[in-house]
This record gives sequence, structure tokens and C-alpha cells, in this order.
Amino acid sequence: MKKTQKMRELFRHIRGLMLDEKTLRGNSGVPDGEGLIDHNSYAVIEVDKLLDTVDHAQTLVGKDTLHKAFSQQVLTPDEIVAKQQALKELAEDDELRTGLDQLLKKAAENEDSFYRLLVSNFVGFIYSPDEDRLEQAGYGYRLYDQASTFLPKVVEEAKQIKRPKSAYIQGLFDELEQFVETRPYKLMAGPVYMLLGKFLLKDERSWRTPAIKLRTSLFKPMMFPMVFLISVLMPYILNISMAQFTVFSLIPFIILAFYVPLVGDFDKHSFIIPLRRLFARSSEVERAVQVIGQLDELMSYHLYAEKCVHKTILPNMVVADRQYIEIESAVNPVLGFSDTQYVANDFDASQHNLAFFTGPNSGGKTAFCKTLAQIQLLSQVGCYIPAGAATLTIADRVFYQTPEINSLDHDVGRFGTELKRTRDIFTAATPNSLVILDELAEGTTHKEKLETSLMILEAFKRLGSLTILVTHNHELADHYRDGDLAVFRQVEFDGERPTHRFINGVSVISHADLVARSVGFSKDDIERILNEKLQAKNAE
Repeated sequence: MKKTQKMRELFRHIRGLMLDEKTLRGNSGVPDGEGLIDHNSYAVIEVDKLLDTVDHAQTLVGKDTLHKAFSQQVLTPDEIVAKQQALKELAEDDELRTGLDQLLKKAAENEDSFYRLLVSNFVGFIYSPDEDRLEQAGYGYRLYDQASTFLPKVVEEAKQIKRPKSAYIQGLFDELEQFVETRPYKLMAGPVYMLLGKFLLKDERSWRTPAIKLRTSLFKPMMFPMVFLISVLMPYILNISMAQFTVFSLIPFIILAFYVPLVGDFDKHSFIIPLRRLFARSSEVERAVQVIGQLDELMSYHLYAEKCVHKTILPNMVVADRQYIEIESAVNPVLGFSDTQYVANDFDASQHNLAFFTGPNSGGKTAFCKTLAQIQLLSQVGCYIPAGAATLTIADRVFYQTPEINSLDHDVGRFGTELKRTRDIFTAATPNSLVILDELAEGTTHKEKLETSLMILEAFKRLGSLTILVTHNHELADHYRDGDLAVFRQVEFDGERPTHRFINGVSVISHADLVARSVGFSKDDIERILNEKLQAKNAE
């Protein structure tokens, strides 16, 4: 028995987006362990904010392609290089870029109509449509007219574009050209005929074939004589005197009561619904729509680089036995996107797989580590990064652990909760993983914290993952200073003010008083507040 074919996965997903059952942000659709970033790291790295900054897509499928690229895909080195070459060509060839922009604008015009054709319910003219349930008034004529031009117009636009040199864009254009030869495309282009429940194209029928042609209108030339005949016979059928009703007075009644529902339902059930089912289940149609999404993704990356106020580059991506990052003048892709004053920093872990960032709060440690994670992600989807120069290996996983304040396991407390998270990261990590730890082993004594942290760091170091620790405890870094066993970066100060620039070394001076004074709760502030409260109490 033949298995019933279902709607393609892409179109089911888009239906979920239209019904607000799914979203273009978040990482909930990807099981932990299957994507580049797990759920916790996705939130900490602020991937949604990164997407908001990079996303300049004109189409819904383009936005969906971007979201999947940032949350699900792990590209091969060859795939990354192919996208980088395509981006270089877009940047250098104004004619190609303008043509692609026009193609995407054309796609955006009827994209929504196409999806609505695939998923909407047509309720006629008697009932009011509920848009929240994707209902459409009428029988689908107008929507079909708009939707059926979506892909044909995109294909025609692609034919007018200058032939690209890059293999990536050329391959996508070739797929659109090949789509022209498919039956779904020919049915979209029309005209379409129907004979005994089977669709025929113009060249598949002869003048002797009594097929019915799809006309996306209630006006049917052959039906009006029948309407007139029914109108003439109606008084006799209803046994009503002709003096009471004229033939012409019955025509509106006939049209409303019989003609419109009869013709509309026939076209809906014989043409529009079967055709949309064919489109929704077609792998060729799904792939053509995906190609549009990939072209839109590429243009988004170009526009991100064009609009960023800092220098952007396409990083050198290499394959190595272990993960490393070597970068100059790196800027946070989100915070620095429109901030010309954002401070750039360097980081070189090409010789070590363990790094320490030390210094006080508000010095920029966490912000720069998020910068590294976001740049790793941008690099792996083939996008530009805000930096002067960069060489990165391709990570299989990116992890970012922060103190678990809001999700404590009451059975084991804060120490146990954070230790479980570290255990899960260590279990999943490989030598090709990027692991960023914002403090370690919180919630226990200082001695136990140091002992546990050193044990964990040594395990990651032996495993080979690129492990970066953000910490206030210089004792942890001191353990690795002899013998040049790690990278050490500390917050630079201009007097008492952090510059947000990092220099080599370990911060051993406590800046707690500086931070306390900045928030108005230093030793002097506490004494002043206490005196004010005591004086107020004595004055009562």
C-alpha cells in the first residue's frame, strides 16, 4: 500500500510560524547535543541579539534560514569557504548584488500569499474568516493568482541576473533554472486543465480533449446561459406567477443561492486545494523556496558588514587537531555594531588551549568572552566578523557557563548545580570545542573552590578543548604561570578607570573598593548611610 505523502517539513514549519506556534528566535527546536550551541549557552551568548543585528533578510524563508544557521547547522570547511567566496563576489560586483537584491524584493512581494495558499482554509462568503486560524474569505481565486506567480517570477528574475563566478551562488541559480523543468513549476505557470481528476498542461491536451480549464474567477462564460435558463424556469418550478417575478429579478437570487457556491466549491475542491496539496508535498517546490532563503541569508551577511561601523573581515578558517582562536582588533558584533567608540581587543590562543581573563567587575571580561563566542559563531556560518585579522579553527561545540543563580537544584545547592553544568559540558566537549567558564565552583569555601577549579581546569587542559576562564581569583591563574602554560589577559586601568582593553598578565590587585565606590557602597558610603539612619532614629 502506497504511503500517503505529507506536507514538506519546511512548509509545516512555516505554518507553525504563521500560527505563532514556533518562533524565529530561541534554541528550543534543537535537542541538546545536536547543534553547535546547547540551550544554556545559546541564552548566555545572546544569540538572539546577534541574530537581530545580523538579520537583514527580506523574506520569511531568509529569516528562517538565518535562524537555523545560527542554531542548528555545523558547516564543513569547504562549505564555509564557498560562502566566503560568494560574499567576496557580492562585495566586488555591484551588478550582481543589485540583481540579487531585486530578486529578493520580487520574492518578498508574493511570498506570504504563497504560504497562505498552502495552509489557509477558504470559508466562502457566508462566514467571517478567523485570521488567527489562517482562514480566508472566498474560494481562493485571488490568493491562487498571487501565490502561483511567486516562484515563476523569482525564476524569471534569476534569468536576468549576471552569471556569478562563485560556485555557491552559481549552484543556487542552477537549481532555480532546473526547477523550470519540473511539473510543479509548469502547473504554477499554467494554464491548467482538469480531466477526470487529473491535471493536464496545455501541451498535454488536444482540441478533442473535453478538459475543464482553471479560471480563477467566478465569471464563467459557459455558465451564464445556464443561469439565465434556470431563471426563466424558476417561476414554473416554484409555481409562482410570472406577474409577480420577472426573469431579471430572479437572477441575483440565483447567483447568490446557487451559482456562486456551486462554481466556487467546484473550483476550490477540483483545482485549488488539489494543486496546493501538490505544491506543499513537492520536494522540488520546497527546495526552490530554500534556495531563496539561502540567497537572502547571503545578502544579510553582506548588509551586516556594509552597515557595521567597524572594519569587518572574512576570517581564515582552518582545520586543526584542536580548537584555537587568533584574532586582532576584535569588536563585539552586537554592542559594537553602531558604536564607533567601542574598544577593540586582541586574543591569541594559537599556542595554548587554556586562557585566563582576570580583573574586576565592569572591566569588560564577560563582554569580551561573549565577543569571542559570537565571533566563533559568525565565522562558522560564513559571515563577516568585526575584526582586523582572524584565524579560527572550526568548533564542533561552543559552551558558555555562567553562575546558576536562577535555576538552583535545591538537593545539591549552588555548588552542586554549577558542578552538574560543568560536568555536562566536560562530558560533551572534545579537543575541537570552545569552552568559556565564567567563574567556577561557586557556593563553597575558598579552599574547596580553588581545589575543585584546578581539578576541572586540568581535566579540560588534558582533554584539549580551548578553555577560557573568567575569574577574580588570581590564585587559579598563578598555578599555570610558571612554565608558560596558558594565556593570561587582564583588564587595563587608566588610573582608577578601566579602559576595557586587555593586556598580558594576571590582575592581582583587588579593585573591590573601586567597584564599591562606583555603586555608592564603599566603606565610607556604608559609614555615612549608617550615621544618617542612626541620626534619623535618634531624632524621632
